[in-house]
Amino acid sequence: MVQNHVPKITNSQLRLTLVAMQQVIGEKSSQEIISGLDIGIDLANLPPEDLDLTFPARDYAKLSAAVEKTYGSRSAQILSRIGRSTFHQVLREQPSWMSSARRTMGMWNPSRRAALILEAIIDAQQTAYPQSESWIEKKNGQISYIEQNCVVCYRRVASSPVCFLKTGFLSEAVRWATDKEFNFQETACIAAGDPYCRYVLDTTRPNQ
Repeated sequence: MVQNHVPKITNSQLRLTLVAMQQVIGEKSSQEIISGLDIGIDLANLPPEDLDLTFPARDYAKLSAAVEKTYGSRSAQILSRIGRSTFHQVLREQPSWMSSARRTMGMWNPSRRAALILEAIIDAQQTAYPQSESWIEKKNGQISYIEQNCVVCYRRVASSPVCFLKTGFLSEAVRWATDKEFNFQETACIAAGDPYCRYVLDTTRPNQ
C-alpha cells in the first residue's frame, strides 16, 4: 500500500527519537549511522520541541532501516529499546499530565488501563497528524492498535513487519500504565504489503 497522507513528521517526534537513539546505542554509533544517510540531521543541533512538520517521513523510515541494517539479528531488540526510551522522553516532556493520568488509571484493571493509554496515544497522533487514521479494536481479551499512515515504515518494502520502534513504544506505554509487561506483536505491516500496521496485545497473558 502506498502511503500518501503523512509525508513529513513533526520536529518533536524526530527529536525524541534521536535522543532515545543516543541513549540506547550511544552518540558515536548514532552519528555514524546518520552520517551514512545524508538526510540533514545534526545531533549537535536537535530539532525544536514543536509540532511543525519539517522532516520527510521517508528519511525517518530510512533512519530506522539503517539501524536495522547495522545491527542485523539484534536490530529488532535495539529498535524496540529505542522505542521504549522514546516513550520515557514523552513522560519527561509532559510530567503533569502523565501524573494525573496515572492516578486516574489506578482505579481500573490492566485491560482498561492499556486501552486508555492507547487512546491517549491516538489522540496525540491525530493532533500531530490530523490526516492520520489510527484506532483500537478489542476482541477476546486482545487489544489491537491499528495505524493506517505509519511513518516508521513509510515507503519501505519488506517481507515481514519492520515497525520495531513503534512496537517498543507501545509496549513501554502499556507497561507504564499497567505496571505489567505486555509485549505487543506486529501482525500486519504496510511495508509487507498489508493495508495498515496492526499491533496486537493479549491482556490475558502478562509476562510478569
